[in-house]
Amino acid sequence: MQLNTIQRKKARGGFREALGKEELVNRMYQIIKMGKQGLDGFVRELGTLLVEAIMDMEREERSGPEYHPSREGLYKWAYQEGSVYMGDQKISVRRPRLRGPEGEVRLESYEVLKAPGGFSEGILEKVLGGLSARKYQETLLETSQAFGVSPSTVSRQLVEVTTQKLKEFKERDLSGVRPFAIFIDTLHRGGEAFVVAFGIDTEGEKHVLGFWEGATESHEICEALFCDLERRGLRLTKKILWVTDGGKGILKALRDRFGRKLIHQRCTIHKDRNIQGHLAKRYRKEAHRRFKTALEQNSYEDAKGMLQEFENG
Repeated sequence: MQLNTIQRKKARGGFREALGKEELVNRMYQIIKMGKQGLDGFVRELGTLLVEAIMDMEREERSGPEYHPSREGLYKWAYQEGSVYMGDQKISVRRPRLRGPEGEVRLESYEVLKAPGGFSEGILEKVLGGLSARKYQETLLETSQAFGVSPSTVSRQLVEVTTQKLKEFKERDLSGVRPFAIFIDTLHRGGEAFVVAFGIDTEGEKHVLGFWEGATESHEICEALFCDLERRGLRLTKKILWVTDGGKGILKALRDRFGRKLIHQRCTIHKDRNIQGHLAKRYRKEAHRRFKTALEQNSYEDAKGMLQEFENG
């Protein structure tokens, strides 16, 4: 344990010496450790936007718009922090409140969304497919109907505002992002593959960049994603560190673009899981610790030596 601690301190010290700014060092250190986990931000951001819209639509359906209330004594109240599930992920949301003559009126959509599985994988698949095809309003209305909200009773203004937010999420301008690293991975839903790009800029900030849909994670789908990112202003240069799960389609698309100048890193989270998948359960915790510590080394020779010792041990 003492040797492990010394090696971790050495890794942090090496980053600090190389980059100078401790705040930036800590960010980059976390980026390298983050790997695939960063892609969870994609589902969280999309989920927050969508379920808050659904709850707003239910509240308006029941109370009516402010300029035309549907029931006397039933009116919109403030917002409160809450949490719901989207697929298998729990996300934080602003829950709209509704007041009646006898106090708080619970929203049925919120009660459903609080339970795991309320926003099913099937609904998530349809949402991703709809947004990928740029069917923003249709996706919003069909999703709200799945939770019992009737779009015909909701004001056109609320639908238009939410539709615009969905469009901005999918087509946001990326000209101001200067990527240091881009993570690419594939979400498989209902027989479809959604290739997702998640970026870290030169200041260490995270950005959900975009996603594209296809039957498989082929290099054609990846190239379509790259073209979409460039259309929205993102500069894809040979200086970017690309982190992928090792899928052949993604790697081929990158090599077609950058050739020998490609800077590529196999996702360490995927590699760690692959290693553990070949081991008996009693060895997995120690294997995870040794592999993780080796990757934290600033010196190539130190890391290589530890990995060789790990392989032989």
